[in-house]
Amino acid sequence: MIEKELPEEQEEEEEEEDQESISLSKRFNRRQLIINFIFSYAPQLSSLLILAGYLAGFILPTDLLSRSTYLSENAILPGQVNTYWSWAQVHKADRYADLLDEWRDLPSEQRASHIAALFQGFGLRSQTQSYTFSSLGSQVHSISNGTNVHAILHAPRVDGSEALVLMASWLTRRPGSDIHGGDINLRGVASVLALAEYLISFNLWSKDIIFLIADEYLEGTHAWLKAYHGLSQPNLKMQPLDLKTGSIWAALNIDFPFHSFSHIGIDYEGINGQLPNLDLINTVSHIVRWTGSCPVTMHHEPLEPSYPSYLPDHPEVQKYIQAGRTIVKQMSHGLVGSPSGPEGLFSTYRIDAIALFAHPADGPHGFHTIGNIVESSLRSLNNLLERLHQSFFLYLLQSEARFLSVAMYLIVPLLIGVGLTIRGLAKWGATVKDWNSLSPSEGHQNQNSNSFEKRPVTDQRGNEKGAEILWSLRVAGITHLVGAMIYLGLIRSIEPTHAKESVQLYVSILIFAILPLAIIKLLPPRRVSSVAIFEPIQLMLSGCFISVISVLNFPLGTGIGFALSIHPLVLLFSLLALALFGHLDISKLVHLFRNDQVLDAWFLPFVAILFLPLFVQSLLVRLLKAFY
Repeated sequence: MIEKELPEEQEEEEEEEDQESISLSKRFNRRQLIINFIFSYAPQLSSLLILAGYLAGFILPTDLLSRSTYLSENAILPGQVNTYWSWAQVHKADRYADLLDEWRDLPSEQRASHIAALFQGFGLRSQTQSYTFSSLGSQVHSISNGTNVHAILHAPRVDGSEALVLMASWLTRRPGSDIHGGDINLRGVASVLALAEYLISFNLWSKDIIFLIADEYLEGTHAWLKAYHGLSQPNLKMQPLDLKTGSIWAALNIDFPFHSFSHIGIDYEGINGQLPNLDLINTVSHIVRWTGSCPVTMHHEPLEPSYPSYLPDHPEVQKYIQAGRTIVKQMSHGLVGSPSGPEGLFSTYRIDAIALFAHPADGPHGFHTIGNIVESSLRSLNNLLERLHQSFFLYLLQSEARFLSVAMYLIVPLLIGVGLTIRGLAKWGATVKDWNSLSPSEGHQNQNSNSFEKRPVTDQRGNEKGAEILWSLRVAGITHLVGAMIYLGLIRSIEPTHAKESVQLYVSILIFAILPLAIIKLLPPRRVSSVAIFEPIQLMLSGCFISVISVLNFPLGTGIGFALSIHPLVLLFSLLALALFGHLDISKLVHLFRNDQVLDAWFLPFVAILFLPLFVQSLLVRLLKAFY
């Protein structure tokens, strides 16, 4: 019986193995059919994906992908407190504004000393900090210099391990908007002074409050943050800060240049596309609307924006245009890596910060409104038991009431990146197929005549394939290496204030312009298939970089994706036409070099080391096809 059962068990095991092998075979065949289908229609599929990426960008301003904003952090309780800011404090703020107006032409050191004396008169410890930014190309040449001043309100019953920042920069984000047509953030600074004197009378604070008056616009805040966190920068000389407190959780920047305002605009973009936690924006916008009884918009948008006359006068169309403007504004900051203002510099240190911009107008709001808004906002942030973390850090805002999460908008660059990758894989497959069918004696290049002729070979086919792949990788590596050398050796040495007259700028442009021809002349391909295999490598590199960069910085990744998915000659002629006929003033590039050397923005290194080499590779593919 035992002998009979053993063969039966073996037969059952063999049947199970046969079924598993059949299942695996079917699965493999299905997978092979899918792969063959994808490769058969890869050109159409890649073009369809890229086109879908373009179209998805036009869907972003609609309500199809967005949702209403909401608070995720229950401890904030926005607008749930009684504020005590009164007209007596408004009178003091007016007095400080008049005093600051008298100091507007004083040297920064003297002005900072006067402000520090005011803080000390309130009973607060204060300190001034001088700084100087120099050009990386010349440590002698100064880009900017100034003097900051800050004071600290120590919370009475805590250990000083947590802090909030209330700040104002000396210069406003809208030049020519102060009461004398100048650039001074007069009432923003006066608001900080009046609030410092007012808030010291409360004993309810669970976090220290730092009052910061930063000199200039961005530079003063950047130098102060570097010193506060004990960091250094090669081209920055600054006084160390002896007066410090705990870790900063959040910051509010007041930008109030005119005597009154019509509504509040919230600016929130950080450096290199970083954003504050969405709960901070939602909290302050709620307080502005309900506690301050003041309209609120994103950025500098007017309450009643104008629309092109050729568009239909329909609410949905106007809503779409307005949402598109807000998204484009946010993406323009992220693309070039420029912060929306001093508040954007805090994002580097994992500090959530936004700005309250008081839109200049003849009323009806003034110091009374701004004081109530700031007091209520600080008291809401004072309730936090931990850093803001429950809401989104990656988002696109359509307005103060609607937003898109990262899962919704990231589809735009990913579709483009996947489309380019599939196109590269399809061309790789076609090249390998042609490659294997090529006889060993075909396709070798006569280096002297630049023509292809039959020539006996002794190398093995595998070695030839490896050499051709190595040539493609070498060319790609050379373009990126040249880009890195140009950035580190030339672009970083440009003095921002003299960028238009800089020889290094034009030498950099010239090198990139002649690089494709130089590669063809000095490092020509050995075989026809070498030219064909270089294109899929370039496409796959482009698709990979677009997808990765989009996660780190969505606007930058999307911009690179749009640029690399266009035919390089079309993009080149478009840029030339813009430069020649679009009145492109190269002096406007000064702020890009300034952000690079002062703020360590990503835009110029990404353009020089990543985008332009990929563009050169794409252009090189077209030239090789034409010449060979």
